[in-house]
Amino acid sequence: MIHRLQQRLRRHPGAARLVSVAGLLLIAAAATTGVRSGVTACGPQTAGPTCTVGNLGWLALLVVGVLAAVVAGSGVLWPLPAIWTVAALLSAARGDVGSTTFVVVAVVLGAVALGTAIWIDVAPHARRRRARRDE
Repeated sequence: MIHRLQQRLRRHPGAARLVSVAGLLLIAAAATTGVRSGVTACGPQTAGPTCTVGNLGWLALLVVGVLAAVVAGSGVLWPLPAIWTVAALLSAARGDVGSTTFVVVAVVLGAVALGTAIWIDVAPHARRRRARRDE
């Protein structure tokens, strides 16, 4: 099903770019919502509100955003964790943080994912360059 969607989007590059940008915006919205809701600051053991589905709304935004970006097939992965990390940091800098633990975990995982994505994106090019040099 995803493959079929990718083929249709390849016929319309403008639509593919639009879906890709929409995916990035959804990822930024997920990071902002996650920072604001503070998943770890809910429940009876905390001073925060009770845990509800609303506290996990960021997760649905993240999944839909990643799927939209993958379906659009930009060919590179690094913008996804980059936008997540930047949006989480900007949201935290503006104040109204639901949970500092969520911010720390989001930034650390975003940085690790960014490093991994850059490595995944760059490794094939480096191997090809090395193979050409060795010939």
